[in-house]
Formats: sequence, structure tokens, C-alpha cells
Amino acid sequence: MNDWTKAIAVVGGVFLALILFHVVWPSKMKMEPHANFISSVRDEDHKLLAVFGEKTVLNNHLKAEELEELNKNGELNKFPIVPILSYEELPENYIYFLTKVESKNFFGFGKDNVYGMSFSGIARLFKGKADGGSNIPQQLLKNAIHKKEGIGTIYLSRKYGEQLAAFQMVKSASPEEILMAYTNYSGNFWYERDFSGLILASYAIFNLAPHELNDLEMLLTVKTLKGAGDLKALCNDRFANQKDIKENILGYFNLIVEDEVDKMKLKNMQAMELRFAKRNSLRKTTAFTNFLRANRGKSKERFATQYVSSITNENQEKLQSAVDLFTKYNRSRLSVNGFDLETSLIAIDIETGRIEATLGNRKNSGAMANFVDYGEGFQVGSVLKPLVFLELFENYDFDENTSLFNGDLKEYKYNPGNTGKKLLNKEVLVGDVLKYSLNKGAVNYRVHADPLKVARKVEDKLAKLNVSSNPSYSLGESYILGTKTMTPWEVAQAYQMLFNYGEAIPLTPWKYIIDPHLQDTIFDGSSRKRRTLYATKSANSIQSLLPLAFEAGGTCHRLLPFLPKKRQYYGKTGTTGKAKDGWTVLSDGQKIIVVWVGYVKNDGGVLTRKGAPAIPSKSGAGSAGILAAMVYSKLYK
Repeated sequence: MNDWTKAIAVVGGVFLALILFHVVWPSKMKMEPHANFISSVRDEDHKLLAVFGEKTVLNNHLKAEELEELNKNGELNKFPIVPILSYEELPENYIYFLTKVESKNFFGFGKDNVYGMSFSGIARLFKGKADGGSNIPQQLLKNAIHKKEGIGTIYLSRKYGEQLAAFQMVKSASPEEILMAYTNYSGNFWYERDFSGLILASYAIFNLAPHELNDLEMLLTVKTLKGAGDLKALCNDRFANQKDIKENILGYFNLIVEDEVDKMKLKNMQAMELRFAKRNSLRKTTAFTNFLRANRGKSKERFATQYVSSITNENQEKLQSAVDLFTKYNRSRLSVNGFDLETSLIAIDIETGRIEATLGNRKNSGAMANFVDYGEGFQVGSVLKPLVFLELFENYDFDENTSLFNGDLKEYKYNPGNTGKKLLNKEVLVGDVLKYSLNKGAVNYRVHADPLKVARKVEDKLAKLNVSSNPSYSLGESYILGTKTMTPWEVAQAYQMLFNYGEAIPLTPWKYIIDPHLQDTIFDGSSRKRRTLYATKSANSIQSLLPLAFEAGGTCHRLLPFLPKKRQYYGKTGTTGKAKDGWTVLSDGQKIIVVWVGYVKNDGGVLTRKGAPAIPSKSGAGSAGILAAMVYSKLYK
């Protein structure tokens, strides 16, 4: 075959690949349900980004001056920050091992370029299956977009979507840009524990900065991106299995050794050790706080922030001013026996479900924000009562006129203690139970319905709102008193449904605010599905009872001096055993504010509540309620 024939064959092959990839495949593939594929790979400033569906964006950095200003105002950690690396800061051994493991031709001609991806797409088309590996651009799109959108099933169309997006990306962006985005935003470092970015992965696994990792440690970190399942069993006990882990990773590298440089790397790594961190727990913030301590006072340009489109800087500034007032109000009670008074707050719009302001903690700590908002939550106390009565109004013979005995019933083994004398040993209405938070009256709905069955039904309904279920042992007669644990986001979601006539509109997922794996994400609230859980009549009946708490003697009456006058308010407070937690839900029928308050100790970087003292005034209203009222007055006066 002469040179002209070879040239014609190559050109013809390229055109055929492009036609098959961009014409035949889209016409033949079975579309993945509810999938939206890429529409752009550049923003207005020509920075690399990826957009799937409604404005899911990567690489939206704050400038150093903006960060410095936020830091001056104490606002930098309103949303937990995540450290990132520029391309120039990437360790040489990271680039070496990443391209060696994932794509040796990443910086050259091969399957990672425009034509190569078209040819690889044809192979999947003819197979009719969504198998085969993904290159670095495809993994960036897959991990950063599809996993965020909850698209877990591997459809042929998803592979097409990834390849088409990657096709546009490599056509538009340099390899350096793509590698930087991949390093900081993509990958499930440390066998799918959602450590986003090389910095956090390095501190989480080894408690070392990326530049301090030896070649063996860097290879293990990179390998977790691709072979997470293979390493999980070994790494569950990383100290006992250290020898096996080393042999495994060296054996893997031995399979891909090609040249003298690789052989020398392999030889040197045989003499290296894996210096695992003693503790590996991002949600207790060890990795995060270690990074911040190690880099305090250094570069001002290595941070990105995540945000939600409905949360404005103006609202956050108003929220901060309310927190400052609350801090002054509790000046003498901010620290007790080594425990600090902390809070978590969320403000939402009922009709749209948009989060309008949020606070992860009083002291502006990313560690605390993860602890109070992204963990399992805290017992909610009497905040749960309206939700249980909502179930009773809906599916049992209950209404506003149902009578309950507010006293002990000898035929039952369990009768709540630590209750007030208000209406004790008298018949009361549901409105009285909610107004005065009568625990004995609340528990005695058991005369009319099986508490275990009711609790399970409430749990089932809340599960439909992505509210985590509690273990079965917590379900029973005391369930209505708030033995259930919930985060502020979960409480807000439940009350949004209650105040919206029984119809739930999913709030901004809390992980978009807290989870570092989803940094730099705009969530604008579109394409969310409504779900009706209760009839309008039942929801309205419960809502109509909640203003009673603001009447004289009601649990929320003490909040009125802090609130704008001549408005109707709805409220419910909650206090847990020994007054360790204080909760308040405050609403005007259009907005909802949920506040949690409690004491937390930072013990050597580990946050704990064991032995925590009682909250101020030993009541949800006197702690969380005061802050809720202050915040409402600032946000919605």
C-alpha cells in the first residue's frame, strides 16, 4: 500500500469514526431515564467547566481578594472550604503515577484525544454494552457529574454521554486544565470514602501533605481511584495488613513497568514504607483540621467554596449579625467546663423548598459544620410531636377535639417523668399537648393507637423525604417525645412538607452544602419532584394548632419580644433528656427557620458531646428559640 493509499485510509477511517460516534450511536442508543448530557465546557471567562442539565458547575473559584475579604468578615467557613491545588503545585510523582496508571498517552496522541475517543466509542456501539474503562476526561465527567446527579446505573447512553462530553472537553481544554480539574474535583480517593481532591486524600490516608508522600504512598493514593474494591479488604485494617498492601501495590506496578525509569522507581519503592495516619476520619475532621493547621498563614489562593444559588451573601451577613447578638446574649454561657456552645441553623422558603440561609456552627469552624450537619444528627425532642400527630390525624380517628389524659396510666409500664405540673392529671386536647409540650398527654395517644405501628408509619413517610431511619429499638411509646435523631436539614424538610399542605418539595440536598466531594457546586433547585405524603386537611389541622405556642404560657411565648410585631407565628420547641439539646422550629407560614443548640467539646481534634452540660435555660425555647427569633428578625423583618 503506497503512501497516498495509507493517507486516504487514515482520513476515511477518521471520518467514519466521527460519523458513527456522533450520528449512528445517538440514534441507536437507549436513553437513560432523566439523563441530561453536556451542553457546554467553557464559562464566560473561558475557564474549564462542565454543565449537565441545570447548571451543575465545576471550577468556579473565588479570587484571593474575595477570600481575604470573606475571612475578614468571618464568613470564609460559612460553607466548609476545601483546599485545591493548581497545576503548578501538583507533585511530580503524582502526575507520573496518575498518567502511568490511568493513561500513559494523556499528554500525547492516543485514546485520550478527539479521534481516539471516537474510535473507542465505536467499539462500545458495536458491542451494544456499556463496558470498558474510562479515560481521565471521562472519569472527570463521570465522577463529578453523574455521581452528583445520582445516576448510578451504567447505561450505554451514559457512556456515550461521558464520551461526548469528554470529546468536547479535550477539544476545548488543555491537558493541564483537565488534569487539575480531575485532581481537585474527581475520584473517590481511599476506597470510595468521598475524599475530594488530592490534598484531603493525602492528609486522610497518611496525615501528610501531597508533596511529602514518597513514591509508594503516592502510588497507593492514585491506585485507590481505579482499584478501590481490590484495596478495601486490605485497607480496612491498614496497620495489620501493611505488608500485604505494600506487596499488592508493588505487584500491580510491576505489571505496568515499561522502561528503565519505571524499573528504577519499582526498585526504590521496595525499600519504602507506608506511613499511614493513626486516624482516618474525615467526618470527625482530622484530615481537614490537620491541613488547616499545616497551612495556616500560607497561600491565599488555594481554596474553593461551594454554594447554593438561593443562599445569598446578603442573607449570610444578616445571619451572622443575628449570631453575634445571640453570642452577646449568652456571653457568660458560651463555654462551660471545656464545652463550647454551638449551633446549627437552616432557613427555607416553604413554597419553593429553597434554602435561603444556613449556619453550620457558631465559631465558624469547618470541623463543627461537618459534625452538626452532616452526621447522624441529634435527638429532636418535642419537635417530633406534630409529625406524629399528623400521622394520627391522617390515618387514625384523631382530630383537634381528641381528648388525651395528661397523667400516668398504671396499666402501662412506661410513663414519662421530668414533666411539669401544667394540666397534670387532666384531660387535654391535642392543641394543649403542642402548646405546653405535655409529654404525658402526648404518650397517651397509645390508648387509641399502637405506638410501634404509628412510629413505623412516620419513619416510612420520613424516609420518602430522604430523612434517615432510626433503629427499631427507638420506636415505641417514647418515640413521640423525640427519641429520633435528625439533622436540621431533615427537620426543615419534614416541616416544609407539613406547612406546604402535606406536599414535600425536596430541599437543596444538604450534601451540596457540606460534603467536600461536591465542592464548587451550584444547586439551583430545578427539576425537583414534589411528593404528597399527607392530605391537605390533615396538614392544615396540625398547622392551625402551632400558633397556640405563642399564647401566654405556651412554649414559644418568650420569643415574642425578639420578633416583629403584628404577625402570625407558628412554632414548636424541643428539649432532649438532661437538656443536652435544644431545638426550635419557627415559621410565619411562608418561611421556616430550624435551629439546634448544644454544647460540644473539641478533644484533640475529635469532637465529642459525652458529659456535655445542659443548654442555656435548660429549654429549647430559651436557647435555640432565642436564636431562631433573632435570625427571623434579621432575615425577614
